[in-house]
Amino acid sequence: MQRIFAIDEPRVRSFSPDTDSEEEFELVVGRRQVAGILFLALVVVAVCSGGSYLAGKAISAQVEPAAEDIKIEQPPATASPAPLLEATIVRPPLAAQSAADSPLFANPNPQAIYIQVGAVEKGVAVILAEGLRKHALDSFVAPGPSSKSFRVLIGPFADAEGYQKARNIVAEIGLDSFARRYQSQ
Repeated sequence: MQRIFAIDEPRVRSFSPDTDSEEEFELVVGRRQVAGILFLALVVVAVCSGGSYLAGKAISAQVEPAAEDIKIEQPPATASPAPLLEATIVRPPLAAQSAADSPLFANPNPQAIYIQVGAVEKGVAVILAEGLRKHALDSFVAPGPSSKSFRVLIGPFADAEGYQKARNIVAEIGLDSFARRYQSQ
């Protein structure tokens, strides 16, 4: 009996006078040798996979689909010219004119009612106040609770109708706000 692979089995040699013509051999493979062969097989598979990936990428890069021609059809020219659009100038309401003329930074009047939109940093407060002025709201930036924060206020309001109108506009814009009676400090 001839064995080619014997894994971790002890070598057994038998001496017999009849087997002089044939040579008997055993190949003993240990755990380290099996691990080495498997690692070598893994490296070969990885190299072949990488090579086939690069070859496929090179082939697909060479074959480019033909670009479709885009044709734009022009409508036939008409003999009559297109009608001219008329523009009218609409003047903003007086409240918006006064908001644009008033200073951006101001101190609120004591005991007056305002809508406070936020207490934020100076740059954000300026942007917010200017945006509210574009929506015809009389907004300005006032000093905040600390030296680094500023309040964005809308007002003051003379009556409940003006307050409610401004509150509806602020709600349409999607800003959170609350009424505040400003007191001198």
